[in-house]
Amino acid sequence: MVTATWIIIFILILSVVIFIHELGHFLAARRAGIFVEEFALGMGPKIIQLKGKKRSLPKADGEEGDVTLYTLRILPIGGYCKMRGQDEDVPEDPEAMNNKSVKARLLVIAGGSLMNFLLAFVLFFLLIMLNGHTVAEVMHLQTGAPGYQAGLQVGDRITHINGARIGVFEDLHFMLDMSGGQELDVRVNRGGERVDLQITPMLNENDRYIIGFHGGRRHGLLDERPEDPATTFRRVTVTGGLVAASETILSHVRTPFRLLSRLISGQQMPEGGGLMGPIGIAEQVVELGHIAEEFQIGFLDQFLMILSLTALLNAALGVMNLLPIPALDGARLVFLVIEGIRRKPVPPEREAMVHLVGIVAILALAVFIAYRDIARLL
Repeated sequence: MVTATWIIIFILILSVVIFIHELGHFLAARRAGIFVEEFALGMGPKIIQLKGKKRSLPKADGEEGDVTLYTLRILPIGGYCKMRGQDEDVPEDPEAMNNKSVKARLLVIAGGSLMNFLLAFVLFFLLIMLNGHTVAEVMHLQTGAPGYQAGLQVGDRITHINGARIGVFEDLHFMLDMSGGQELDVRVNRGGERVDLQITPMLNENDRYIIGFHGGRRHGLLDERPEDPATTFRRVTVTGGLVAASETILSHVRTPFRLLSRLISGQQMPEGGGLMGPIGIAEQVVELGHIAEEFQIGFLDQFLMILSLTALLNAALGVMNLLPIPALDGARLVFLVIEGIRRKPVPPEREAMVHLVGIVAILALAVFIAYRDIARLL
């Protein structure tokens, strides 16, 4: 029962994420004056079809223009926003995408990811204001640990590791996981002054690399103030929540590129740094459901878990679609940038061939990831 419930929850979350992405394309297209022929949620045969009120411009022979179709399809694994002139040349049609400026098309293509980032930002901000967050500020040092031995001090704020910016505490965990136990160049802010340290992380009892300190906690609205007035208790401020939400989004944008550079250079991938498909993600979601049942987590905390999953998947989809991979939005943006530089579009047949190769590669990769996820389950 728990498994079925959380699989349904995962499907609903995935549907919301995809809907928000396609809504971004839809709203950007409407603003650019591009006619949307169909707005679909899901793939495969249609379940529901509704005709919108907005029509395209009248045709040359005086007939009424077409209306936008809104469809719900049977498989909740995708969706699309079909725009006139997106994949074909529609000459002299002012509502066709291919006749719009490069700037307008850039905004339309990027609109899906921008909408995902916007929803993720709102959800992260809400979660931070309610639950609080941890900052990479040293509140307590473990005596004898690598940080203590290297000269780390209480009050230090870690800003960079090996030149990579540390915005949120998750950045710190990520860089430590990627370290492989090698010495790290750590930059801290100590009372407004920059201090550079060399720290070699160690493995703890959970096989995670640490440097031995507790981060600073900014408590949310759901956290009760302790009875002991001597206990350090800092509420997260609205400004702090906005900054933390922004840094969280940036962290999710940076992480795939850091992993990609590590993969290209042949370095060992960190724990949890591999590829995972919908089946693998669903498995993780179901596991969360079993944990919630085992520890009797309340309804409010489960709801916050669902919001967190929704925020994470929105950020992940937003980043994934901006990667310059053929058939994804990122590759289309690259072609538009090339068109803007060359002052003429790339020949459509060449761009179509690149996207076709990309689709085949993505499908092959999806099959491989699904096979690996299923094999791991079995």
